[in-house]
Amino acid sequence: MKCTFLGVGSAFDAKQTNVSVLVNAEGRNLLLDCGFNAGHKCIRELQDPSLLDAIWISHFHGDHFFGLPFIFGSCLTAGRSKEIHICGPQGIEDKVAQLIDLAYPSMRAKLGFNVVFHEFCPGGEGSAAGFNLQTCAMDHPESAQGLRLECAGKAVFYSGDGSLTEDCLRIGRNVDLGILESYGLDESVKGHSCVAECIEFAHSAGMGKVALVHLEPFVRTYCSVEVIKMLAQVDECEMYLPKEGFCVELC
Repeated sequence: MKCTFLGVGSAFDAKQTNVSVLVNAEGRNLLLDCGFNAGHKCIRELQDPSLLDAIWISHFHGDHFFGLPFIFGSCLTAGRSKEIHICGPQGIEDKVAQLIDLAYPSMRAKLGFNVVFHEFCPGGEGSAAGFNLQTCAMDHPESAQGLRLECAGKAVFYSGDGSLTEDCLRIGRNVDLGILESYGLDESVKGHSCVAECIEFAHSAGMGKVALVHLEPFVRTYCSVEVIKMLAQVDECEMYLPKEGFCVELC
């Protein structure tokens, strides 16, 4: 399994692409979240839009799903015929339809491929495009869900956005890679996690590797050296502060 960090930024970080991770396993590709500017990075990375098999949307904030019109438009103009799977919280089918219609009112009628929706309640389980999915509730103003993703004998936990919960620990145990939202440094903002909290969570969950994303712009710009020092003190797992384009190979 290979995880490519297309974007690592939070909602209003002008220097960063919104958090988005492309997961490749056994020839299939699943995109974790697709915010305002993440769709462009995804299509550039894949080159052929038909290679994208599934998309997971953690919640309905713009920096996590407003890139979908670009994805759909790219698939349309490339002549895609293969179905695509869209996974996320309850109501995702209606939300995506509203978003596409707002961006391009006639686009959905022109699509030459089927869109298969998978709606999840917190604690739900399912599969899409060969990936096994298990979800949990996050503590976030917009109803958000964390995800345990499994394929090819490897497991990834993606928190998406929000403060970590006991449910996160339940499904995040012993994953090969944890991708954790770390908005603050050592003190959580309501509805978000911080670096110190994520380090403790990674230890409790027994994660093999951990990548911290979605840092608040000031923290990423002025506190990155301090963050890296905090991560370097962790012995029990590999911890990263990834930049765009960073790849993790899970062998």
